Amino acid sequence: MNLPAFKAYPLRWVALAGAVAGVAITLAQRLDPMQNPDSIAFVALARSLLAGTGLRYREALIPGLDLFAFRAPGYPVFVALGLALGGIGTVIAMQGALNGLSAALLGSIAKRLGGGPRAAWIAFAIRLAWPTAWFHSGLVLSEVFYEFLGIFATWAVLEGIGRRRLAWSVMAGVSTAIAILCRPVGLGLALGLGIWLLLKFPRAALAYTAAALVMWAPWPIRNARVLHAFVPFTTNGNATAWAGTTDGNVRPAYDWMGANVGLGELGFDRHFRDLTRQRMVQDPKATVKAVARRAIIYLGPIRGRAADLWVHRFAMLAALAALFLAAARRRVVLPAMIWAAQGAIMLPIFLIERYRFPTEWCVVLAAALGIVSLAGRFGARRASIAVGLGLMACIALSFVVARP
Repeated sequence: MNLPAFKAYPLRWVALAGAVAGVAITLAQRLDPMQNPDSIAFVALARSLLAGTGLRYREALIPGLDLFAFRAPGYPVFVALGLALGGIGTVIAMQGALNGLSAALLGSIAKRLGGGPRAAWIAFAIRLAWPTAWFHSGLVLSEVFYEFLGIFATWAVLEGIGRRRLAWSVMAGVSTAIAILCRPVGLGLALGLGIWLLLKFPRAALAYTAAALVMWAPWPIRNARVLHAFVPFTTNGNATAWAGTTDGNVRPAYDWMGANVGLGELGFDRHFRDLTRQRMVQDPKATVKAVARRAIIYLGPIRGRAADLWVHRFAMLAALAALFLAAARRRVVLPAMIWAAQGAIMLPIFLIERYRFPTEWCVVLAAALGIVSLAGRFGARRASIAVGLGLMACIALSFVVARP
């Protein structure tokens, strides 16, 4: 039976519309793309690449020292591509397109997980309405790019399983490796997808792992040549982890590094690694409290007084429905694994709200699948009423508790 296009979820057309809308909405926001200090470092690395000097730059707070692996290389390469094609505005437009594409692919994933076209449209709509996605797409930050890589890798894994073709798993492995080269938390994505492939398509799991390793390997090889040490990810990770054992403020770590440039970036990494271990051993109770506090942040809508949290609260409420319905529980296993695996990496180390955003697409999937399962269990009319009431309650709560 051939379903009408609006019921069948034509991915190509939805992706095209999403990308065009993404560019238009992102550019219409007219945000200052460089408002975050991290953006300066990303652009500096991108310009160094374009100048032919490789991934080498200097942090403003660490003067007089060339840094080679202080930040992950994946996003600066993306920024360099945008700068080469037209400048910062092009980078922002590209992120807007990826934002729309992520929403479209998310719908296709919901369909692949057994939710059908209805779940696809719901996932697409919720993700398209996600306010923080549009905010991050307008800044020179890695959130939207990393999120797209994770969504594309998941979509490619499901395509490979459905079509029984290894090529899709290879593409997923490449995408996952680039995600890891943007943020080490991508290891959680790799774990979730790798286990899923091992269970559903074992041969593809080998292809996926091999592709990811081949794509990632040049980075530690280059670091061994330049820094004469094994640096699999970055050299500032332990400074971030140290901040996670204090008040979460990274600035004192940068100030200390700026006053001790003679140690070099490897020395910085060792210093803050030792401090982190020392703090955890001396005050394990504080460590547990810090992890618990980050767990609350990871859940998102439990705390926070931003008015736009209504989307997140509604999605989490709908996702809860998936936990109580057997049909939905089976469908959300994969996104739950990815969400939990990435959270397990971030919670012991460091977490702020913008670091949480690239995993929230897992919540969107669970929400869409939960809503569809409600309709299957109680009927479309009753489910629509329940969803509508839940949505209004989340909007009302968010605006009542919002800061003036």
